[in-house]
Amino acid sequence: MSKQDHIDYWKKEAERNWETAVYLKDGRQHVMSLFLLHLVIEKLLKGHWVKDNVDNFPPRTHDLQYLHNQTSLDISASDYDYLAIVNQWSIDTRYPDFRNKIYSIATDTYVKEQFQHVEKIKSWLLAKF
Repeated sequence: MSKQDHIDYWKKEAERNWETAVYLKDGRQHVMSLFLLHLVIEKLLKGHWVKDNVDNFPPRTHDLQYLHNQTSLDISASDYDYLAIVNQWSIDTRYPDFRNKIYSIATDTYVKEQFQHVEKIKSWLLAKF
């Protein structure tokens, strides 16, 4: 596969995850929809990692700030800080001792706001390819 094929793979996977996140949100499966939103950003950042590095295989990490730091992207400070919040969704949905916390915050309003913010970052990341 060419470098562009690898980048296209990550973009396509991010779009699939976005569609699934929307489906889950519409079904009021808010916690899992947040998990998928994390994957959307992770996969777009991995596409940028491939674009900006010699290797075609990004690091096996879910840490969005770490991935961002390995690219040439210049995200705003507020959006960079927001990546730390999105990182928590990956942790909080995976581990039972954190689940109660995320279930208590994943209200309709919270999830709607997060979708808007993630969609903004998603669009920005796509425009930077």
